[in-house]
Amino acid sequence: MKKNIEQLKRKRETRFQFSEVLEDINIQGVEVSKVLIDYQIELVQSEVIIRGDYNAFIKTSCVRCLEGVNIEVSGEFFGDYKGSKEYSEYIDALGKEAQVHDDMVEEIVDGEVDISSLVRDFIILDMPQFPSCEPECDGLKELDKYRDSGIDSRWQQLLDLKN
Repeated sequence: MKKNIEQLKRKRETRFQFSEVLEDINIQGVEVSKVLIDYQIELVQSEVIIRGDYNAFIKTSCVRCLEGVNIEVSGEFFGDYKGSKEYSEYIDALGKEAQVHDDMVEEIVDGEVDISSLVRDFIILDMPQFPSCEPECDGLKELDKYRDSGIDSRWQQLLDLKN
């Protein structure tokens, strides 16, 4: 979902508050059907600052047993957007050895800010790296035949030397 900055400026307000449902954010290997977001937009001269909260239910697979699992992900997001001129000045000011900071600045493209893309980035960062259906998931039963609680015979000679 994109918001046109010029339309927001015409309302002659500096602060706006929205609650919206984003449908079908695409993340590879994960299904995100709905994202509930509550955010506010602040217009400060040629800069747009977006702050808000999101709540999403994602469907993915357990890394141990490969069964489907639904996970709730929620958090806060922040976006700082500048006009083309200000954005290029910002990039030039960073220099050649620029470091990424938490206060990343994006460019306003075609007079619009893409809130879906912003929220998508925060969802990806807040998703669990190794989702599991339950903390004590044993994994696939087919892998049991490959597990061996004994000692690998290649290490036996070293154990004999130790004893």
